[in-house]
Amino acid sequence: MANFRIEIRYAVLITLLMLLWLSLEFMVGLHDQYIQYHPYITMFALIIPIVCARMAIRDKLDMLNGKITFREAFMTGFLVAFFAAVLAVPSQVIFHKLINPDFFDNMVDYAAKRAENLNMDVAKARQDAEMYFNLTSYIIQSGLGTLVFGTIVAAIMAWRMRTVE
Repeated sequence: MANFRIEIRYAVLITLLMLLWLSLEFMVGLHDQYIQYHPYITMFALIIPIVCARMAIRDKLDMLNGKITFREAFMTGFLVAFFAAVLAVPSQVIFHKLINPDFFDNMVDYAAKRAENLNMDVAKARQDAEMYFNLTSYIIQSGLGTLVFGTIVAAIMAWRMRTVE
């Protein structure tokens, strides 16, 4: 595990910062009172893994005396994403079970209310929202999303930060 010290450190950092971000969203009311702004504001959280991936590759670059290949940089970024994806599962459980257990109910209610305001089928909107807004769905989304997004970020960062061809 000593070989993965940098990758694990930044995966833990991503997980803790994302959990903090979710908690701040909850505290300012984006999960209930200002729920209509949630989809837009939550996109800013993507800055966290981008910055952390860059920091991890920079640390690996320093460890390798300023010389890093695309492959080495990519593997660092990919492993950060992989470990962060694994940690996303308990993070989702902690947030939705302990910090904001009403999250899914609020999102489903908002989807139904929005459908009503748009003269859409409220029952269908509620059913669709219940399929999307549940813990199992969010665990899968956060795990796979972290891995896919992290892999893309790793490739871009590795390409930009490589110092050896």
